[in-house]
Amino acid sequence: MLVHIAARNLSRGWRRSLAVVGSIVIGLAGCMILVGWSRGFAFQMADNAVRSDLATIAIQARGYQANPDPARTLPAPPDEVLALADGRAGVWAAPRLRAEGLVQSARNSSRGAIVGVDPAREPGVSVIAEAIVAGSYLENGTPRGRQLPPVLLGTALAERLRVGLGDKVVLRVPGESGIGAYRVRGLYRTGSSAFDRIHAYVLLEDAMRLLDTPGRVTEIAFFVDRSQDSLALRDQLRAELDLDAFEVLHWSEREPRLAVMIDLMDQMGWILYGFIFVGMAFGIANAILMSVYERMREFGLLRSLGLGSRRLLEMVLLEAVLLTGVGTVLGLVIGWALVTWMGTVGMDLSMFSEGLRRWGIGTTIYPSLTLDDAITPLLLAVGTGLVAGLWPASKAVRLRPAEALRAT
Repeated sequence: MLVHIAARNLSRGWRRSLAVVGSIVIGLAGCMILVGWSRGFAFQMADNAVRSDLATIAIQARGYQANPDPARTLPAPPDEVLALADGRAGVWAAPRLRAEGLVQSARNSSRGAIVGVDPAREPGVSVIAEAIVAGSYLENGTPRGRQLPPVLLGTALAERLRVGLGDKVVLRVPGESGIGAYRVRGLYRTGSSAFDRIHAYVLLEDAMRLLDTPGRVTEIAFFVDRSQDSLALRDQLRAELDLDAFEVLHWSEREPRLAVMIDLMDQMGWILYGFIFVGMAFGIANAILMSVYERMREFGLLRSLGLGSRRLLEMVLLEAVLLTGVGTVLGLVIGWALVTWMGTVGMDLSMFSEGLRRWGIGTTIYPSLTLDDAITPLLLAVGTGLVAGLWPASKAVRLRPAEALRAT
């Protein structure tokens, strides 16, 4: 009965109710778009980092993360560790041999991260093969004769060295045998200009020769499909390996700063919702308070007929909750539909491409939401409606029937 009466009371002042509901819908839908955009922004930043270099999970020798010395290779043959990925749905693995060094051309030189990869396995864990913009990807077993071994360079690194396809570069790494000449086989361009400015890719066998580590690698990189639980897989791998000799790291453990940045973007949603619902509280309180003043005689009559103060309090609070609830549900439906649509077609930010590539982000952002982004506003709406209705409800409850009946 009280719900019916509260709904009728709101419909009597439908213009005021519609204005409040409209402001809630617009504010909440806009908030959901911003939250979806920030989550899509953060997800793409992490996805680009994982797919270009970090990998979802990396298995390394104990202590390599703290001191990435190329001599600190895995204490087991790569095939034994790669076998851990066999038979696991949505999981790919590839061996890598890394070293920090110097990349030189006839015109310039630059610091470089030299990565030896297996061309047959690496496309499963990184996008380098897909990112080739000139030339071709690496190939195993190519007869060379007296030809120089191939190397892939990022477009930004090639520009710095002022080299192109077919040009010769020299790679230098620490060690007596750590120098070799290579021929530029291909140029790649990822979503991160900082990444492209540093990384050079060579065949795994050539990296082993350069670093004098035959049959050894510094890491096994795992890529885990989004449908799989990567943290659960990390824990399973830790249970299967000797952690005194190996360390198994999730990407968030290898790059904690990126993980913290993504968490901050997620928390931004709470801040946005906070601002929206604080503004909503004032609008709802104002609408309900005006309704209370307009209905003083009505409240006086109800009290005279025996309506208790508790029931009157519940009726006014129900009006506030209903007003908030209707606006919140409509805002969630419209906001979710818009974010879903934008998540399908993407938001084209190509005009900011250079700035976005510095952050390791592509030119198209795909907004996304989680179930919590719908549940949280609903709970906040109920709380906001109750809080916003307390002041008008207390005004109505404190009315004396005789004085209220004389009100005009």
